[in-house]
Amino acid sequence: MKQYSYIIFDLDWTLINSTHKILDIIEDYFLDNYPDYYDNARYYFENSFGQSLQKQLQHIFQDKKLAEQETKKIYKILWDLRNKIKFFPWVKEKIKELYQKWYKLFLTTGSSTDFAIKTLKDWWIYDYFELVIWSDKILKWEEHLELFKQYSQDDDFFKKSIYIWDWNMDKIFAWEKNIKFIRVGNRWTNKENRIKSIVEIDKYL
Repeated sequence: MKQYSYIIFDLDWTLINSTHKILDIIEDYFLDNYPDYYDNARYYFENSFGQSLQKQLQHIFQDKKLAEQETKKIYKILWDLRNKIKFFPWVKEKIKELYQKWYKLFLTTGSSTDFAIKTLKDWWIYDYFELVIWSDKILKWEEHLELFKQYSQDDDFFKKSIYIWDWNMDKIFAWEKNIKFIRVGNRWTNKENRIKSIVEIDKYL
């Protein structure tokens, strides 16, 4: 019997190489459109990664309506990234393999839901995921994880889940739900449940 049945993936910098490009684009947007906010925005974005874009903008502008307007504008710009990003090597093959082994796959992203869905469809792996949503639809991680649980109709969803993440905020959300967490990427030097790529996930399954 499997120890885990559900795998929750992040998108940016976990499946695709895009995080720094996204930050660069957002910071350039502030430099071009809101230069007076640039220094504060750059500092906040680089230290609050993991929050939804709308929440970040609301903190910077201290204006909910303006944050909502600018979120839509930035998402339109980020949409163009879809043709430039690349999945990390062998990620697509690993997603398919996990699906064929009857794991239930979920995806969380700080990008727009439409961006995530179209990206996965472009690479022919969207149908392997049970549910794909994030920050333009649901702004709070707790609500998002609860939605996954509700979708699964499994009271033990969190106990049977692994959360694949690449940022400290993801770690906090996993802890809050008592979800097994695995950090992915070469940037980290600690050894806490760490893998270089999701291709190595089998050792935790």
